[in-house]
This record gives sequence, C-alpha cells and structure tokens, in this order.
Amino acid sequence: MRLFPQTSTARGPLLPVLLTLAALTATLLPLAALAPQPAPAAAAEPRRSGCVEARGPFHVGTTTVTVRSRGRDLPATVAYPATSDGVGATPVCRVSPLVLAGHGSGGDGASAAALHGYLVEAGYVVAAPTFPGGFDIAGYAKDVRRTLTTVRAVSDRSGGLLSGRVRQGGPVGYIGTSMGAIVGLALVDSEQRDGRIRAVVAKAGTSFDPTFRPVGGPPLLMLNGDADSVIPYAGARETYQQARRTKGLITLSGVGHDLDTGGDPVLRTTSTAFLDRFLRDRDHALGRLQRIVSDSEVASLRKRW
Repeated sequence: MRLFPQTSTARGPLLPVLLTLAALTATLLPLAALAPQPAPAAAAEPRRSGCVEARGPFHVGTTTVTVRSRGRDLPATVAYPATSDGVGATPVCRVSPLVLAGHGSGGDGASAAALHGYLVEAGYVVAAPTFPGGFDIAGYAKDVRRTLTTVRAVSDRSGGLLSGRVRQGGPVGYIGTSMGAIVGLALVDSEQRDGRIRAVVAKAGTSFDPTFRPVGGPPLLMLNGDADSVIPYAGARETYQQARRTKGLITLSGVGHDLDTGGDPVLRTTSTAFLDRFLRDRDHALGRLQRIVSDSEVASLRKRW
C-alpha cells in the first residue's frame, strides 16, 4: 500500500501536508547538528595502552615468555620495538610482524635475540626459544612452532609488554645461525613445515636430512662462507640446489663458520631485505637485496625468484 497515492485526486490534499513537513525539516536539521554525535569506534590495533608513539629505527626491549613444548617448559626471549634498550622497556605503539630466531650449538634464546636486534630496530618482533640439549633438529622445529603459537597468544591477551604488539595474522619469518640454520631448513622440509612460516633465512647451515623434501616450502635465503670448516660449503650448495624457488644463496668469499665479514653489513642488510619482501610484501626488497650484494666486497648471489 502506498502512503501517498500518485493520483490526480490526491495531489490537492497532499500539498499542505508536504509544505508542513518541509517547514519542520528546516527547523529540526540545525538542532540535529547540535546534538551530541557518537564517538567513532576505536581501531582494534594497535593498542595504545602502555606504549609510546615513536618512529624507527627503534630501540630493543626484551622480555621472557615460557613456552610449553614436548612436555617441558622452555624460556623464550622476545625482543620488541621499544623507546629504550633493555629488559622491560616501554614498547612502541605498533603491531609488528614476527620473526622466530634459532641459536647455534652452545647458544641460547637470549643470544639469538641479541644477534638479531637489527631486525627489531627495523620494526620486527623477534622471538627466540632456548633449545634443550641433544641436537634434536625435528624436536627443535616443534619448539619453534610452539613458540610461534605462544607468543601470538601472549600478544592477544590484555595487559603485559607484548599486548597488541605482535601481528596475529599474516606471514611469520624464521632466521637461524649454524644449528639454528639447520632447524630453519627442517622447517622448509615438508615433514616439519608450518604454513604460518612464509620465509626462512639460514646462515652457515645445511640440511643433513638424506630425505630432505623442500618442494612447496617457503622462500629460502641461505648465507654461507666458502671457507667454513664446520659446515662445508659444498654441502650448503647441494642443499640450495635441492631447494625450490623462491630461493637465494649468498656466498661469502673467504669467510668461515663465524661469518666474520670484516665489518661488511651484508648479513644484516640482506636478511632484512629478504624478510621485508615476504613478511611486509615490499616488492622492491629483492632488488634492494641484489644491490646490496653487488656493492659488497665479499658477497655473491645465486638466485631463483
């Protein structure tokens, strides 16, 4: 049923009604403009409580979380963008992509987090578990996956230094050195793979798994010295050849297992660029990586991307 029948007989009686409605509208509109308006809904992230606005490069704050993995509690050091350096420093008001870090034999989570502080300065959160003894690479890969789940859960809770600081969705990265790099390559393998981990950086590592199955794995960047007496360069090159694209191998001429590049920042700058490409979707980042290698006096690059 029409409220206002569109007929010639209704046109006359409707005119006074329409004029009255027009007058009322003209009177009420200014009053409506003066009425209190509801506040816009606050964005869910980043959370602004307990943090300070700041621009990068950032300082490195640290905290520790407990990861329950394989029936035991593991400490994990988490380094995050902060307003000053040190334990418990006030975090910056930002939501950051997560990078998991693996330490070498004889190291621990704290040393791995400190080694990769440059990623925190660039705006990442770095979480590094302390692996138990035993050189159990498959077990360590499980510890990494549990660390990922735990750190995201801690960030998702209200209160605490990490509250709202870690991106809940989107890709996660992994970076490791020596034994930590071997763990990273295990995460490329189909047996230990985690679909949340979308980029792996392996420094001074190789795969010792004779059944290494990298097909369908995440993008991989390997960095190896050709004078490494612990992880032979030939083995690293073979692992690279087995891997599928997207992949890169940066060879460090005359560099041993300690990855001493004589002050050349290529390790830091190339790994940051690689993670920027796949965790932040920065299309230009691989081009930046290639320019860094071209400018380096010790590095050369093989790639398929």
